[in-house]
Amino acid sequence: MTEHSHPGQPAVQHSSGERYWELDAARGAAILGMLVFHFAAALVMFHLIEETETLLKYYNLYAFGTAVFVLLAGAAMVLRHERMRVRGKTNSEYYKTLVIRALFLFGIGMLITLVTWAFSIVMLDGQTFIKFGFLHMLGVAMLIAIPLLRFRKWNIVFGLALLAAGLWLIPNFTSPEWLFPLGIHGPDFLQYTQDYFPIFPWAGVLLLGVGLGNVFYPDGVRGFKLTYRPKAVIRFLAKTGNGMVTLIIYLVHMPIIMAALTIFCALTGMGGL
Repeated sequence: MTEHSHPGQPAVQHSSGERYWELDAARGAAILGMLVFHFAAALVMFHLIEETETLLKYYNLYAFGTAVFVLLAGAAMVLRHERMRVRGKTNSEYYKTLVIRALFLFGIGMLITLVTWAFSIVMLDGQTFIKFGFLHMLGVAMLIAIPLLRFRKWNIVFGLALLAAGLWLIPNFTSPEWLFPLGIHGPDFLQYTQDYFPIFPWAGVLLLGVGLGNVFYPDGVRGFKLTYRPKAVIRFLAKTGNGMVTLIIYLVHMPIIMAALTIFCALTGMGGL
């Protein structure tokens, strides 16, 4: 029996073997939306298109898709418990697995920081690189959520509190800038980093997912009837959003895009970094 999840976690199934295809499909749609946005952002970076108001408006859709992805990551933490319970695992083993998973994701995030920093030194200004990206946030947010899992549906309240702090309180602070993982930074910080996902408000989104996971999938089992049978497109999205596929897509898509655009610019003489 496998488990539905966010990047780095296997997909969840019922103990009966039925898959939560609706979660995978939503995750697949979110990851494909991320690909489109990152490709557009790369085109701007290579000076192949202009950053128009229309493109900037699309960022709101990208943020929504990312929020869906993080919500599902929170729900996946709930679903993992049922999978391990069915396999006879203890709660301590469950929490240990989550900690390892969180540290694994954060470690990959730090590796991305190192690689983008090296790339910036060679190709850019040595200052523009990923300082606290999606995987950094996801790993830390999971660590924050672990001791709160026992509160089940109450995590909706905790999540909304962190969301409110991140949207309306934290932006009032601009120093000290070394607290940028929390969302505290100066006005020019975003010019020197990409893929920035601070703990506030994004950890709140993950906690909201934990709470909603307990509402809609109590004890790791779908708590509502779903009679719709997925069609081909939905099945494709479900496969795209299933298991380690999402993590692999996340890790390889930008190097592929950057390499392809570098070759394109070199061959055509158009654009360039």
